Formats: sequence, structure tokens, C-alpha cells
Amino acid sequence: MYALTIGVFDGVHKGHQYILDNTLEVAKKMNFIPLVLMFRYPAEKILGSSFEGLILPSWRRKEICESMGFEVIVKDMEEVWGISHEEYLNKLINMGVGAIVCGEDFTFGKSALGNVGYLQSVGKAKGLNVKVLKDYTKDGTRISSSAIKKELKNGNVKSANDMLNRFWTLEGPVYQDKRMGFKLGFPTANINTLYREQIIFPKFGVYLVRGKILGEKGSLWGLMNVGVRPTIHEPNKEPKVEVYFLDFFGNLYDEYIILEVLDFLREEKKFENEKELVNAMIRDEDRAREIIAKSYGNIKSLS
Repeated sequence: MYALTIGVFDGVHKGHQYILDNTLEVAKKMNFIPLVLMFRYPAEKILGSSFEGLILPSWRRKEICESMGFEVIVKDMEEVWGISHEEYLNKLINMGVGAIVCGEDFTFGKSALGNVGYLQSVGKAKGLNVKVLKDYTKDGTRISSSAIKKELKNGNVKSANDMLNRFWTLEGPVYQDKRMGFKLGFPTANINTLYREQIIFPKFGVYLVRGKILGEKGSLWGLMNVGVRPTIHEPNKEPKVEVYFLDFFGNLYDEYIILEVLDFLREEKKFENEKELVNAMIRDEDRAREIIAKSYGNIKSLS
């Protein structure tokens, strides 16, 4: 039998962790297997309303939940979009769900007709244990994925990290671009953060990051730039994510990079010429080294 919780769990933030922890408690108490039914995208993506992107891709969310002790099933919401709430619940019970843990605003089934009231009214008769949780708040404010996205779009990455209870990460394979960073004396790795799923772009600007090359030991300090590189003349101004690793010399093409985003340093700016841009990048690196020395102890790559 399973103790189940359902949702997108975008970010797996403190509010989600509260639900997940309660699900683990119910599973332990009832000797059930803890299970997460996770959707790749929220309903906004399907409905075509304003959807800027995910905080974390589904495979990273899945990994976090699995590390907590859950079995995880990842689905596309379209798979269940047209199923009535009665049929939806029966399918869950038939697959062995004996308990459901959810928030007060939980809905499910076609037209979101299934809700907490319905679960509580039919649960006992169906042998289903239902636990409903109040919203998780901090200082009177509800922690939500939308609140975290708002902070990221405003460059408030430290606030977002606090709500996530971990550093926000961006990841993807490195691809070859026009080598502009190399020409300017700051060789950058361009990371395709959108290669499988639609991930949010934070506020355009420069960030302090700590990066890891997948499959390699240790980590590297770096400067991440997010934006459209307004100083550089380019015909197509698509947002890009690129990272310059401090004191790193090597080829990163085709590597897979995971970046922990630690701090926002400055907004993206259009400079008069490339010389001014280079001077700004030098100042960015100096500031990054100062922050690392003050807050993290040293500039050496971490093991």
C-alpha cells in the first residue's frame, strides 16, 4: 500500500518539504510505501496562460524526492486531464493507494472538480486515509513556487534560496557559440538550460555561482551571466546562460554543468564598447573573489 502526495512540486521548496515530511510520517505510521505522483508541468503550461518556466526540471525534483525516501512517478498532466475526479480517485485506490496527504487547496480530475471536501466525504468508505495540511508560511507569508519565481525574476536569489531551503540550480549541456568570452579574455561556457524542459530565466545580470561538471569530483567558483549580451552586436538576441569559471583552464564543450546560484552581483548593462565591458567583467571577478573570501573562506575549488 502507498501513502501518496500529488503535485508539480516545482522547486521542492519549504512548503513542499512540509507536505513531503508529513507524507513520510503517515507512511511510517501506517507501514505504507511513500509515493509522489509528480507532474512535469503545471496546468498553466497546458492552458496557455502566462508560464515563464519551471524552477527545477522534473528529473531534479524526482531526485530530491527520492533522496528523501520516496518512490516517484513522473507524468504529463495531459495524461489525466480528461479523467473525472471519481475515476481518478478509483484509479489511485486500484493501484494500492491507502492514504493521501495534500494541502487545503488541492484539486484533481477533469475541470478540477475533485477537492479536499470530496476526498474527506468519500475517503472513509473507500478505505482511504486523508490528511489535509494548512499552508506552510514564514513570517505570515505563504511559501509558493510563484513567490520563488517572482524573487528570481527580481534578482533576489538569496530570498529564493531561503524559500527553497537549498541553493537554486541551473543545469544543462555546454554548447559551442561564437566564443565571444574567449575573445574578450573571459572564456565562458554556454549552457543550454532549456534542452529538455522549459526552465525560468532569472533577472538578466551577473551572478556568483558554484559549478560542478557532471562526472567530475569537486566544484568550481564562477560568474554566471544571464541575458542577451546587449553590448555585443548579434542579429538574434535570445537569452543565454553562460558561466566563466575562476582559475579554470580546460575544454568544457559537450560537458554537462550544474550551477548553484549563490548571489546576484549586478544587472545586465549595455556598455559603450567592448573595452568598457571587459573592465566591468574585471570588476565583477574582483567582487566575486572578495565575496568568496569573506563568506566561504577561500577561492580554492571545493572537494
